[in-house]
Amino acid sequence: MINAALENSLQEDKEQLKQILNQSEYTAYEIKENSSFWAWLKQLFRKIRSWLPDFQVSDSVTDWLTIGVVVTLLGIAAFAIYWFVKQMIWQKRIRSDAYLPVGEISRSYRFYWQQAAELRGTGDLREGVRSVFLSLLFFMEAKRMIRVEKWKTNWEYAEELGSSASSLVPLFHDSSLLFERIWYGKEVVTEEQFTSMFEQVARVIGREEGTAHERAE
Repeated sequence: MINAALENSLQEDKEQLKQILNQSEYTAYEIKENSSFWAWLKQLFRKIRSWLPDFQVSDSVTDWLTIGVVVTLLGIAAFAIYWFVKQMIWQKRIRSDAYLPVGEISRSYRFYWQQAAELRGTGDLREGVRSVFLSLLFFMEAKRMIRVEKWKTNWEYAEELGSSASSLVPLFHDSSLLFERIWYGKEVVTEEQFTSMFEQVARVIGREEGTAHERAE
């Protein structure tokens, strides 16, 4: 009789537990757990494993592989965010006063274009890149595409250019990026890089490589 009462009590406990687990909050948690990214990855590994019947992997190994993938993805995301923020800060800090000539030597693009040609002849490509970039910058100012100011960044020049001569934005972007990498990043410029930049800017300001250059104003 005692055993019968005990069995009835256990059965009642099971029924109560079943009712509790069927309540909405537990059902929702189970659905959420099964639809989580973690569960999706585990299912993905099991699917891949089913395609490779000879490749036997235990569930514990699958769990570790899932953890490894998650950690790798988080690491890649963190690095991407760090790199992007670093680039934003770097770009914002590089203002025109960092590379514009002290004392207003000249605001003539012809002056810097002649200088670039001379530096190309002597093989001083690092200084040559700066002169080509300044020639492009002051050429755009001469054509009223932008206004050169020491407090502006290259990003701000690109925004101005987008409103006045959007077709030149790609060239300005590539030229400013190369200039910054070489001038501030201490990257060694190759002759191929310099020649490409020189010729593209030459086409914009109406000159071709090998033609005579006008005297500086």
